[in-house]
Amino acid sequence: MKVLDLMTDDPIVITPELSVVKVLALMREAAIRHLPVVDEGGILGILSRRDLNFIHGVPGVFEGVQDEDLEEILEAPVGVVLKSRFLVDRDVIALERDDELKKAVDLFVSTSVGALPVIDENGEVVGILSAIDVLRWVADDVLGE
Repeated sequence: MKVLDLMTDDPIVITPELSVVKVLALMREAAIRHLPVVDEGGILGILSRRDLNFIHGVPGVFEGVQDEDLEEILEAPVGVVLKSRFLVDRDVIALERDDELKKAVDLFVSTSVGALPVIDENGEVVGILSAIDVLRWVADDVLGE
């Protein structure tokens, strides 16, 4: 089985300039947990809901923060808020459409990521494959009901 058999085609992508609050709204509205982040140079990585939860999930991060400062944080571009993760290293793990599904599973296991971008020969994002996509396939087609 190939990656293209399970991937989501034409995923929503974002740029690092999009604000945290807009990204959160987009994830909520589209009912998705992962968004590929791209700029003019190509794919930077994938932003997950877990990444954004980390911002406010660390004890004491917002302790003593004034309301206006919190608003400033939420309006900040995701690329600034998560700069340690993006814009530093373009060594992004990605799949191609014709990769075997085993390669994707091996990457999910070895890297502990929840989703991988699928790129074409030009490095453009053409899909996304999540570990949940693979588990759904296993539950439905491999294990059956």
